[in-house]
Amino acid sequence: MTQRPVAVRGLWLFAAALQLLLPGSAAWADAQLDAAGAHATAHIESHSTGSCARVHPPDCALCHFLTAPLTPRRPATLRLASAGARVAPPAEPARRLRTLARLQPPPRAPPALS
Repeated sequence: MTQRPVAVRGLWLFAAALQLLLPGSAAWADAQLDAAGAHATAHIESHSTGSCARVHPPDCALCHFLTAPLTPRRPATLRLASAGARVAPPAEPARRLRTLARLQPPPRAPPALS
């Protein structure tokens, strides 16, 4: 096994560090830009007031996902269609099948094994 030059190993280490650091720093920068645009600071309180600015929009998927287990649930009802609402099948499906069978060629026998 050959040794790689120190410069190549340094470049590999630098690339690995970038892969580890860039996603987190990009997310942090994005959060800082969002907070600056909303003119709000993130805070945790037991209750919210009208003076608190919303950091997330009302249709935020993350907020819906996180608060879904806390919402009160009503029992779901399953409504089935009644028998009177069903659509009746065509009156003569057998006649159509016989007509189609006449138009097709007869089936072939399997090849003989020799």
